[in-house]
Amino acid sequence: MRAIVIDDEKPAQLHLQRLLQSDGRINPVQCFSTAREGIHYLTIDRVDVVFLDIGMPEVNGLEAAEYIQQLDSSIRIIFVTAYADHAVEAFELHALDYVLKPVSSARLSKTIDRIAGTMSYHAQTAAAMEVQEAEPEAEAEELELKAPGLLTFKHLDIFRSMDHSAEKHKWRTTKSQELFAFLFHHREEWVSKEVLLDKLWADVSQDKGLTLLHTSVYQIRKLLKEWNMTGKLEYNMNRYRLLTGNLVSDIEQFEQALSYEAVTSDNVNELRQVALLYRGDYLEEHDYDWARSKSRELRRKYMGLVMDIAHWEMAHERGEQAIELLMELQEREPYSEEICRLMMEIYASMDDQQGILRLYHSFTLTLKEDLGHQPEPETSKLYESLTKQ
Repeated sequence: MRAIVIDDEKPAQLHLQRLLQSDGRINPVQCFSTAREGIHYLTIDRVDVVFLDIGMPEVNGLEAAEYIQQLDSSIRIIFVTAYADHAVEAFELHALDYVLKPVSSARLSKTIDRIAGTMSYHAQTAAAMEVQEAEPEAEAEELELKAPGLLTFKHLDIFRSMDHSAEKHKWRTTKSQELFAFLFHHREEWVSKEVLLDKLWADVSQDKGLTLLHTSVYQIRKLLKEWNMTGKLEYNMNRYRLLTGNLVSDIEQFEQALSYEAVTSDNVNELRQVALLYRGDYLEEHDYDWARSKSRELRRKYMGLVMDIAHWEMAHERGEQAIELLMELQEREPYSEEICRLMMEIYASMDDQQGILRLYHSFTLTLKEDLGHQPEPETSKLYESLTKQ
């Protein structure tokens, strides 16, 4: 096994190098005093293990681990630290192990045992997979992966597929969930660390915020890997970017479908299904400040879609279906004059005077009791014109 050592303290480098050479199972091919030098080396040469000091200036070990995992996720990272409280952070970032300074030969031997064990296990797993792939009658069709599904309306949930009976991901922390939501909200765009810390961890110190950010990043990368997603969480120049890959989301399906020019007999059924995607407002139950503007925009689009479908239903003498759609919409928008006027027009097209009366008086009472308002003149005039004998 080949390894590099990254530590800004020269004596610590030499001490660890001597211990590794004495053990004999790992060959320390190079030592570096900065994370940047070590990472640059890894771009041109491959190693199995990186011994990485956490407390380094400029780029610390936690941040360097992100770069290394992005370069090659198979590299085993062993954190070296003078502080025991970094151990939890090390394992949160999926380091294979950590050792405390000054490193002892006995402790290092246990770490190398662990490295050897994991490498042996992964080699056996890879061999077993090759055998399965070689079997011509393998259940290839049955094992075909479905695209993972993301739901963002009302509540953020990730499923192994868009089938609601599929397994749902259990978020380890609410902050890892929010970080995924925020990066997905800005998908394909680079977002700086400073923005993430300000939006998600403004209530803690910068050092604590960075640790929580690194931990949440790891949780997301672990999800992408374990659920066979083709997307990536990239890191470059103190910025992150989420590439969604094969992830299918309700919001993208919803927005893509809204490119229609008019509701027609050819697309009305599809648009009805699109409207069903809107289970609630965008990330409604999370109440993220940064999502409110998008939530209002999507709510307006949903309202417009349902009203367009209702217009089509009315034009094709399907008034009852139109009213059913609009009653559900009115529960979300109880003070909308526009919805009220369209519903009165539909009742009129059905020659249902009682329906017009019930609707208008109920709407007037709601406005008066909740807001202390009267209906707009346009709504009152329409009511009067539709109820003239």
